[in-house]
Amino acid sequence: MIDEFDICVSLNYTMQTDGNLQVSSSWFNTSSKVHESIQGSVRLINPSLGAKLLVTFPTSPVSQSMSTDGNFWLLETDYVNYSIVFLCLPVGSNISFQYLSYLSRERFPFAAGLNFIHQRMESLGLDRTFLKPNDQINCPFN
Repeated sequence: MIDEFDICVSLNYTMQTDGNLQVSSSWFNTSSKVHESIQGSVRLINPSLGAKLLVTFPTSPVSQSMSTDGNFWLLETDYVNYSIVFLCLPVGSNISFQYLSYLSRERFPFAAGLNFIHQRMESLGLDRTFLKPNDQINCPFN
């Protein structure tokens, strides 16, 4: 799970022969000074529910509590430049961890692109209050 000490986060999605996606996530942890990574899978829950996906990372303790109903929503994408995603993980009977993010194909998105994404989030009624950029500048080499 990505936390406040993680920088240089990178995600790579690969289509598998069964139609599901493999996701590889990597980052550098500034606290432990270690490069970390995890691999998981992404599958569409039900086409009638739109882009509701189940994302699982088998080696993560968080996967133990994930619902099979889906935990990841692809809210909007242009399939070329950006995606707006929402993640919801239950951490108790009445508590959940919610995560809003945007994914970009560019390591350093242009300001105009970021402004566009922020406008899209606002038009979708999403609260950007706690969004913060992930450091992509001070990345140590692997």
